[in-house]
Amino acid sequence: MTELRVPKLNNNDTEYLLVEWLAEDGAGVLKGDPVVVLETSKAAEELAAESDGVLRRTAETGATCRPGEVIAYVSDGSAPPPAAADPGAAAGAGGPLVTAPAQALIDEHGVDPARIRALGKKVIKRADVAALLDDGSPSKAQALPAVQRAVAAAVTRSHHTIPAAFTAVKLDAGPAIARARALGKEARALIGLPELLVSAVASLHGRFPMCFAEPVVADGPGGELAVRPSPAPNVGVTVDVGTGLYVPVLRDAGRLSVKEIAERLAEYRTKASREAFREDDLAGGNIVVTLHTDTAVLLAVPIVFPGQTCALSLCAPQHEFALDAAGNIVKRTTVTLGLAFDHRLVNGREAAMFLNAVRKTITP
Repeated sequence: MTELRVPKLNNNDTEYLLVEWLAEDGAGVLKGDPVVVLETSKAAEELAAESDGVLRRTAETGATCRPGEVIAYVSDGSAPPPAAADPGAAAGAGGPLVTAPAQALIDEHGVDPARIRALGKKVIKRADVAALLDDGSPSKAQALPAVQRAVAAAVTRSHHTIPAAFTAVKLDAGPAIARARALGKEARALIGLPELLVSAVASLHGRFPMCFAEPVVADGPGGELAVRPSPAPNVGVTVDVGTGLYVPVLRDAGRLSVKEIAERLAEYRTKASREAFREDDLAGGNIVVTLHTDTAVLLAVPIVFPGQTCALSLCAPQHEFALDAAGNIVKRTTVTLGLAFDHRLVNGREAAMFLNAVRKTITP
């Protein structure tokens, strides 16, 4: 008999929601078959059977599951499964399944089951009940969406654990914009400054390994700080199309052409609009590029994600007048490139060198 345990899917969540079983209880499954879907704060993840046999479920749809928890067994069919864990109560016969945290909030406030059924959802989460209880009053506290709760957790950990510094440079973006247009026309793809920036950052992995490294603190009191180099540039890029902030990762981005980077980013924007990310899309980054495209944004200081060393920001193009080499007044387009960095691993000189190398790579 093989256990199906809930894995640790990300560093921001301590529990996940079991949203759907893909195989019936008692059904035969093969090793590698997807059998269940878990929902994290940012993505849905399928778990697969780890052996051939008969699936014996011990948790129901709507259950709140923690990493390490057994939610099913795959057996030869001769042994009965252990008793199921309590997945949470249902909101009346024939009604939706309610997670345990949601049921606790329902009981606390005496919510009429009819109001729960009227939501029209198959699974009721705590956030759904909290929204139902909110009467619209400005003084009433409102639950944050799951995606924003994940952002809040990452920001809090970053500020508590990473002594970050920041520096910025100005880039004459005219030549880079012209280059992007030419590449886009040649490749028949939508290519702009973000795609060039991702490509430039990835190309510098070998020259600036510390900017892609992972800080590691030894166990025990007074543990010393060490560093774990990364084998490849896995570049995360912020995507926010109104459904929440996501940071999908372009793995080994140094091997991707600018056209391939553009195609991946377009795919990620579509996934963001559909809220269809998998945890695999969001995991494994070792540096982040944050995009700030509002035309009024002159400067943005990104957070350094826990487990990483650097985060770059690209701000919106701005127009300004300047003197050319002959002393004539010319109009040019500029952008600000910023770098937030863990000052324990990277010093200001190296940060400035990295930014200038990025600038020169974008506009060779």
